[in-house]
Amino acid sequence: MATINLKTPSGTSKILIQEGLFSEIGDLLKKDYPKSRFAIITDSNLESIYGKQLKEMFPGVLFLTIPAGETSKNFERVISLCEHLLKKEFTRADVLIGFGGGVITDIAGFVASIYMRGMKYIAVPTSLLGMVDAAIGGKTGIDFVAKNIIGTFYLAEQVLIDPGVLKSFEGPKKMPGMGEVIKYAAIIDKTLFDHFDPFELEPVIIKSAQAKVNVVEQDFRESGQRHILNYGHTFGHAIEAATDYQLTHDQAISIGMVLANKVAQNLGKQNKEVGDKIKSTLQQFGLPCDLPSDLQLNPLLEYMKKDKKRTGNIIHFVIVTDFGKTEILPMKPEELVKLAK
Repeated sequence: MATINLKTPSGTSKILIQEGLFSEIGDLLKKDYPKSRFAIITDSNLESIYGKQLKEMFPGVLFLTIPAGETSKNFERVISLCEHLLKKEFTRADVLIGFGGGVITDIAGFVASIYMRGMKYIAVPTSLLGMVDAAIGGKTGIDFVAKNIIGTFYLAEQVLIDPGVLKSFEGPKKMPGMGEVIKYAAIIDKTLFDHFDPFELEPVIIKSAQAKVNVVEQDFRESGQRHILNYGHTFGHAIEAATDYQLTHDQAISIGMVLANKVAQNLGKQNKEVGDKIKSTLQQFGLPCDLPSDLQLNPLLEYMKKDKKRTGNIIHFVIVTDFGKTEILPMKPEELVKLAK
C-alpha cells in the first residue's frame, strides 16, 4: 500500500492507495472511528452499483444519494443534506464519507466543513479525476453563477484510493480525468509522460497524488505557488460554464491548456514543441483541443471576470514555459482572450 501524508498548517490528510482497498474501507474506518456514526454521500449512478455493498459495510449508515452531475453542486442540495444530518442527530464527532468523483467530493467536503462548523470527513474517490486531484488538498465547493464560487478549504482526514475501481472503463482513452494527469506531467513531473504508453494506472495515480501534495504543502490556501495547479483552468472553467456544463471538466480543461499554450507562445515564453507535445498527448486520450464550433472566445470574458483567482481585474494566469517549469502572470481577461486567438 502506498501512503502519502499531506501536512499543512490547517491539519493533515492521509492518502492511502492500493488496489482492492475498497473492500476494506468498512473495517478500516470502523477501527479508526469506533465511537462514530457514519453517513455516506454518493450519486445516483454509484448508488446503483455500490449501494448494497456500502450499506453492508456500514450497518445503520445514513445513505444520502444525490443526482449525478455538476448541476447537483448547489445551495439547495447542501441545505437538504444538512437537514438529513440534523434530523438523524449527527454531530461533528461523527464521520461523513464522500463516495464518488469530483462532484461528490466537492459537495461532501463542503457539507462536512460547514455542518456544526466542521465534522470528520473521509474522501473515497471513484474517478481518476477524484483520485489525482479533486479529493486531495482540501478544496471544497459548489457552483454559484460560475464554477466553485462558494467553498472552503477543509482537508479530508483520509483519502482512500482503490485504482481497481477504475477497471470498469474501456481502457485509458475512455477514462475521465486524464486531462488533470497530463496537467501534472506538464507543470511538475514530466516522467509521467513515460507511463502513458503503455498506460500504467497505479504509478500514474501515485505520482499525480504526490505531485499535488508537494504543491499544496507549500501553499495550502492558494496564495502563491498553488496557483500553478490552475494551468488550463482559467479558460477551462469559463468553457464549462459557457456550455452549461455540457462539456466535462476534463474536456474543458484540455481545451483550456491548449489556449494557455497559445497565450504563452504569443508572449514568446513557450517553444511550439512543448505545446505540440502537450496537445498530442491530450489527443492520444481522446480529449478535445479546440473550442466547440458554436462557442467563440469573446463570450468567455464574462465568466473569466468571475474567476475566483482574480484580484481586481487581474487574473493570476498560469503558463508552462517548459516541462516542469511554470510562470504565474498577472493578466487582464481581455488580454488573455486576445492572446489566445
